[in-house]
Amino acid sequence: MPLLLSQRSRQAAAIWTRWLDTTLLAPVPHRQVVLTIPKRLRAYGLYRRRLLGEIARVAARTVTAAIRTLTGERDLAVGIVTCLQTHGSRANWHPHRHLLVTDGGFRPDGTFVTWPVQDTARLTEAFRRAVLRLFVRLELFDKDQAAGMLTWPHSGFHGHTAVWEGPYGSPWTIARSPPASRAPAPGIPSRWSG
Repeated sequence: MPLLLSQRSRQAAAIWTRWLDTTLLAPVPHRQVVLTIPKRLRAYGLYRRRLLGEIARVAARTVTAAIRTLTGERDLAVGIVTCLQTHGSRANWHPHRHLLVTDGGFRPDGTFVTWPVQDTARLTEAFRRAVLRLFVRLELFDKDQAAGMLTWPHSGFHGHTAVWEGPYGSPWTIARSPPASRAPAPGIPSRWSG
């Protein structure tokens, strides 16, 4: 049975990857962005699954704001597909987001503007502050707890933006697809626009 599950998983991933390539993704460069939250916050999502969706929206807004700020183009539409991965490499509870992001954005006239610099440290800090504001707004933390977490030198928040795919390079392969597409039951991609 494990072999059958593995075959189904690969077939589903291939279908999802083909759909991304042929239907959803614009022929522009894309970048994978991975955003993680610290252990202290992970437990909140274990029994509040809607919170994971809220964090995804925060991640999408943060990345969109970063691209708009670094390009100086306030009206850019940024393409983002986000997938939730709920486990780490040791099969532990470790919810984090993999975002497939256009490496820039589209002006209202349809021209593409490239994301000039990926400032991962600033992106991570913006994500950290936005998530903590979310926790305060949802009354999971009070303002003092959030302020205390901002003083941590090693916050547990992490951003990674190093995986890049050119606009006309090889098609997305299963190895480069977001992890949810490699699971036995692939996640449904969430579509976000600026």
